[in-house]
Amino acid sequence: MGVKFGTSQRHILIATLILHFSFCIISSASNQETLHEYNDNTQKHSMNSLPCFARYVLESFSKEYESFTDSNFLEYMEQKILVRSEPTFFKLLNLERRLIGEGSHRRLSSSFKISVQPDLIGDFSSQICELVIIERLPSGVFADPFELQHLRDRGVFKDASVFGDTNLELPSFLSNQSVVEVHLDAALNNSAGQETVLEFKIEIPLHARYSPLEDSGYSKVRFGAPDLFLYCKLHGKSPAQSCSLLPITSSGSLELDDIVWTIPAGIKAHSRMVSVVTFMSALLSATFIIIASLQSSPMKHNGRSKQS
Repeated sequence: MGVKFGTSQRHILIATLILHFSFCIISSASNQETLHEYNDNTQKHSMNSLPCFARYVLESFSKEYESFTDSNFLEYMEQKILVRSEPTFFKLLNLERRLIGEGSHRRLSSSFKISVQPDLIGDFSSQICELVIIERLPSGVFADPFELQHLRDRGVFKDASVFGDTNLELPSFLSNQSVVEVHLDAALNNSAGQETVLEFKIEIPLHARYSPLEDSGYSKVRFGAPDLFLYCKLHGKSPAQSCSLLPITSSGSLELDDIVWTIPAGIKAHSRMVSVVTFMSALLSATFIIIASLQSSPMKHNGRSKQS
């Protein structure tokens, strides 16, 4: 048996349904607005982060990319590391770079001066921070990972590793680019409110690969400016907690020139002559070996005959 409602009861029921529906709409809009505010605040106050158990910034790079190129590196940094646009907390005031040594084995020397905003010293004084230097090497040179490991064991670097093409024997025209990641200790323990300038100096040993033939007899490789970051984590926190990774950008007045390494190479015009001389030398050497072998055989035979 159905239940009958009077006119007033129907009006009350309809008003209740309208109020309930309106409340649901308002609650949904409020929740959506709160979510947007939370996301905005999170993006505003959070820093670029990666797990504290990640030993290197580029640790997962080799797992995702078969070879290192500048385009792959920029894609990796934008999508995996620098996923948010953050205000600049650190400025590169000065960068001096030069190649030390001669020949095919040299050291890339770099000196940095980095300024820190005074009001940030107090925030970072309770954290363990490291300066991360990422050097993108051209295909004509390479860094020996075993040599870097030896320098790390001696305490020259906090940590160091090579990513990309680590084959030390390939010539430049068969090799790909590689990248060196070096970590240095960065102490941010000054008093808050004071201007702080951090100074670092580093020398990375590099080696030239065999260059292809050139008309001039020399091959030139260029080094661009390194990528700099500050990597920090709180004292005593669990390894799974995220750490801060802050980019260090240069000021607009700082001019960063490329470094050029001129590597000796074979001259194209001499290639035919070198090939002919090499072939003739090999042919003469083989002829002398054959003649010497033929002459030694009768002598051995005569010696055995006399003994018998």
